[in-house]
Amino acid sequence: MLKNLLNDPKEVGKYRLIVTSPPYYGHRHYGMNPNEIGQESTDEIFVDKLTNIFAMCRELLTEDGSLWIVIGDTRQRFRKLLIPHRLALNLSQKKYTIREDIIWFKKNNVSSSSTANFSQAYEFVLFLSKNEKSFTNMNSIRTRGNEARDGRNKTPPSHMIQYEPYNQDEAKVKLIKHIIHNSQSDTPFEKLPTTAEISQAHGYDPEKFCPTCYRKFKRHATRKRIGDHKHYPIFAVCNPTGKNPGNVWEISTKAHHGNEHFAIFPEDLIANIIKFSTQRGDWVLDPFVGRGTTGMVSALLGRNFLGIDLYDENVLKSKKNILNTINGKNRLNSDWRLIETS
Repeated sequence: MLKNLLNDPKEVGKYRLIVTSPPYYGHRHYGMNPNEIGQESTDEIFVDKLTNIFAMCRELLTEDGSLWIVIGDTRQRFRKLLIPHRLALNLSQKKYTIREDIIWFKKNNVSSSSTANFSQAYEFVLFLSKNEKSFTNMNSIRTRGNEARDGRNKTPPSHMIQYEPYNQDEAKVKLIKHIIHNSQSDTPFEKLPTTAEISQAHGYDPEKFCPTCYRKFKRHATRKRIGDHKHYPIFAVCNPTGKNPGNVWEISTKAHHGNEHFAIFPEDLIANIIKFSTQRGDWVLDPFVGRGTTGMVSALLGRNFLGIDLYDENVLKSKKNILNTINGKNRLNSDWRLIETS
């Protein structure tokens, strides 16, 4: 199917996002087709097959498109095979840029019965771009006030939160940068501007709080950047709409019911990726579509979608699930839909 798409000029360079979770090596049988990925005789053949598949995918991406692969590792005879790492390195040789390796921490992971191995509590989410840069929409997935929720900072009163700078003094900012950038390792600390002075110069009340992490602004100010760190900002403050999420995502796995596909994407996981990597109206491709979770979330977020699967029953099931979602018959977690910004 990928080769058919590559032979169609209308499909080449069409997809802003390709996101999928291929079968993992030696984990499960999804059917009886001998061409099924994951049942190869060696891990080398498995990695090479995935490399070739995703190398083809690159030509289907827009110039600012990205590829996201959710993939777990495999352990044999107490040894981890490092499947995600090897795949990432292979794809970097196929002209992809490795942008991030996100850890998907499964909050509800199942404990292992092994007496020699740790329980597998995470999987990798590989983020690769077709070129050096790709389209990103960080504002759609920012987090706000999470440090207060986690108990590290208390929620401040509303009148003590400052959302934007006021009366910024560019002359003072310039002077502060000159002092700090020209200081040496033996410069007395008292010769440097205070954190309160840095905050005020940038237009922030040092005693008020950032609306994202609820730190006081004087705690955001950096007084000393010496040597190779001169390029760092003197004053680092969170974006008022929220701060960048970390590269560890805590998302629970999703249970399957009855005859559902038994390796299900959590909707929260795929929604984060789609919102970050695309805009409304963009095309999304999932070459291992399974039950169609990518298509369901794409439809709800206003994206166009194409899915591919080896098994006809999965294609039929995913079509049904996507249509039921559009018609409101599938109840999905809606929190991630409500916070998306244009």
